[in-house]
Amino acid sequence: MNRELVLPPGFGDYAWEFEAKGYLDAAVRIDGSLISVSFYDPVRLQQDIAADIQAGRIFTVKRLLVIEQVTIENMQWAVAEAPLDFFG
Repeated sequence: MNRELVLPPGFGDYAWEFEAKGYLDAAVRIDGSLISVSFYDPVRLQQDIAADIQAGRIFTVKRLLVIEQVTIENMQWAVAEAPLDFFG
């Protein structure tokens, strides 16, 4: 099955912002279907988890991929490496 990372329009112009923020919601196209995925770097993930816990909330993210840095290359690698059932 072919997997294609689908980024927001104009992503290339703002890629540095997403890398600095440490997260991005994007999509993966598999067999014509778009599946939402979230990419986080470990630092941002830790910050968001801590903030939610301190606020008395649980932290949930569906289809979360944690990568070293939120770059196109790392996101493409994660999409290719994720088990197929991750997208199900």
